[in-house]
Amino acid sequence: MNALILMTRIPIPGQTKTRLMDIMSGYERADLHLAFLMDLFHTFKKVRNKVEIYLTYTPENSFKIIDDMIPGYIKTFPQKGEDLGEKMYHAIKHVLSIGYENVILIGADIPDLSAEDINTAFRILENKDLIFGPSYDGGYYLVGMKKPNKKIFDISKNWGEKSVLESTVDIANNLGLSIGLAPKYRDIDTKEDLFEFMKKHENDIEMKALYTTEFVRRWRETID
Repeated sequence: MNALILMTRIPIPGQTKTRLMDIMSGYERADLHLAFLMDLFHTFKKVRNKVEIYLTYTPENSFKIIDDMIPGYIKTFPQKGEDLGEKMYHAIKHVLSIGYENVILIGADIPDLSAEDINTAFRILENKDLIFGPSYDGGYYLVGMKKPNKKIFDISKNWGEKSVLESTVDIANNLGLSIGLAPKYRDIDTKEDLFEFMKKHENDIEMKALYTTEFVRRWRETID
């Protein structure tokens, strides 16, 4: 059986999507983050029969903010670790210890990720040791493995720099691990990312990321 982990911060006003603070209020950024989560929950409905789904969150004492909106089939647990790398490692290790063959972890900043993207990522991982989903900022929004490997997350660079994925691939190559790549996506972190998302989905006939698209549409009306 396969497992998918969604890793997210709790969308607390003023404490999420801080790189958008020059164009959105703290409450708007929290609502945007909530829209991301709702879009991903909608996508998860289409894969839940093939994949068991987990959500890992921080901060632990604020879980009640999203408790009543998480679908009942999603299992939850708090994040553990000091930095992003440690948190990803511990989340993957925890879920693999339950007995899954393949585990993939994704971030919450890709609301237009599709069910087919998820299914494809698991198919790739079946024949590889690792899988990564590259993001346009040089990092990755998705990582998957069959066995917990702390060294993959042990890079001497700050998370978010343009060389994160390249450095991680170097580590994997040095360990003799095979790597697969999922489709490339753009994390929504900055206003440039948000504007690119708006452009991409302005005439989206596939109707992806409906919650996020609707939120952005309403937000634009307030600033026009």
